[in-house]
Amino acid sequence: MNYPDQKAREIRHKKQELRKRQQELLLSELAAEIDRSVPAYLTSNCEEPDSKSHNQIKQWRRKILAIAQFAGIFLAVVVTVRVASWLAIVLIVGVITLIAYNIFFEED
Repeated sequence: MNYPDQKAREIRHKKQELRKRQQELLLSELAAEIDRSVPAYLTSNCEEPDSKSHNQIKQWRRKILAIAQFAGIFLAVVVTVRVASWLAIVLIVGVITLIAYNIFFEED
């Protein structure tokens, strides 16, 4: 029935596939040409240090930072508690002294 129409569709499809292959081939040739034209020293990767030792150094660094942060917070809390206790002692002694003065030395 639609035999000529189907044949034309197949031909169009084959032409599209052929164009696609040609484009892919052209792109791969261009990529190869670019790779050949760029000097090797520009494309070589720098040698990275041993990733295992690098990761261990990062882990130790994180641990040291965490310990330092904990120690800093601990010292701040200790100093704050000491200062607060001294202030509390001074306040208590002052209040007791004021009360004793009012009781014993104040004249009516």
